Amino acid sequence: MKKKLGFISLGCSKNLVDTEKMLGILEDAGFELTENLETAQVLIVNTCTFIDPAKEESVQTLLEAAESRKNGTCECLVAAGCLTQEFQADLAKEIPEIDILLGTNSWQRILEAVKQFYETDKKVQFFDTAPCQHEELLPRQLTTPEYMAYVKIAEGCSNGCTFCYIPYVRGRMRSRPIASVMHEVRELAARGVREFNLIAQDLSCYGRDLRDGTTLAGLLREMVKVDGVHWIRLFYLYPTYFTDELLDLIVSEPKICKYVDIPLQHISDSVLKRMNRRDSSESIRQLLRKIRSVRVPMTVRTTLMVGFPGETEQDFEELLQFVQEVKFDDMGAFMFSPQDGTPAARMDGQIPEEVKEDRYHRLMAAQAAISEENDRNAVGMETEALVEELIDAGNGQIQAKGRMVFQAPEVDGNVYIDNPGDVKPGDFIHVRITDGYAYDLIAERIK
Repeated sequence: MKKKLGFISLGCSKNLVDTEKMLGILEDAGFELTENLETAQVLIVNTCTFIDPAKEESVQTLLEAAESRKNGTCECLVAAGCLTQEFQADLAKEIPEIDILLGTNSWQRILEAVKQFYETDKKVQFFDTAPCQHEELLPRQLTTPEYMAYVKIAEGCSNGCTFCYIPYVRGRMRSRPIASVMHEVRELAARGVREFNLIAQDLSCYGRDLRDGTTLAGLLREMVKVDGVHWIRLFYLYPTYFTDELLDLIVSEPKICKYVDIPLQHISDSVLKRMNRRDSSESIRQLLRKIRSVRVPMTVRTTLMVGFPGETEQDFEELLQFVQEVKFDDMGAFMFSPQDGTPAARMDGQIPEEVKEDRYHRLMAAQAAISEENDRNAVGMETEALVEELIDAGNGQIQAKGRMVFQAPEVDGNVYIDNPGDVKPGDFIHVRITDGYAYDLIAERIK
């Protein structure tokens, strides 16, 4: 079956990995990937349902794709991912142009679903599939630059945060065995991938469900042995199981980026308790002190939430003061969004939207000032950078745009390198920072 294949992947990088696996399966069967969605005969939309804006984006994207199904080249519209899992009946009813609905564990059946649709001309729904086994053996079509890839080492989450719907649509945490992950890492390294971004809902918890001694530190010790692996970046390290062993390994191993992304959500004990977080204000502060005290500079990024039910002005002020004290290198924030079916959606003390917005903007303004100060303080620093593209800086000058070791893809700023010399995307070079702004840096190549 030779059909042109298009895709739209929404939400997190974990979703993107599922999309890449679906593309790989279909390409291996003879489908031709196209970047021009208007020519796609089979169109996959992998959806997200994390918070209300993500849901709205997913629904709007599906509606636009439905128009292509009615009036364009599209012959087969596939809806997959978290929104599909949560609202399968509603989507089937409200957007009848969708031909295939795949749940979060059913992406592996994409070829079967497409074949069945074309053979029967009837709608296909797969939602009862068991979690994928031997994922490392499936083909994968990278959509990221050839030198970078995400590696999903676990699926689902068992933490039970009261605001989060992920366990309902992704299930409890299921870690991949080290052998499975390593097979994929070696394959990617052989294809030229040099930056490996490890992802899971909670990396720190990796391996605990296997009950065989598997740990994130154990996996990392195997990864650093692989030729071609240059940078290993870790997303997301929840504080509860962030061990001293892991921290020591990050500090001592050159291939592991000195970059930790720790989603803290809040610092007020009363808010943390209502969120059903396992950490306290003191345990969080203790971990951050430990990270800041190591012998090498560590970049610390976090994500915080404002407007959780019952959050008082005092709670928020405590959070704001915490951010000003810690001075995170980077920080993301979002406003609480009640998700149907979660305990937090039913809690008393829901915060008005205008109060959420005010707190969000105050928090982000504080972080913007901190980020600008951090970048100014970085002037003179010498470090490694990854070149991602060459751009015209004007006056016949070429700049290299890329990322430092402490800048993660998609979420952090960039570095612009003057007079980069003979470089190409995917090269690692040493640079000196010459100027800094709120999010981006200017550097020069060290000859």
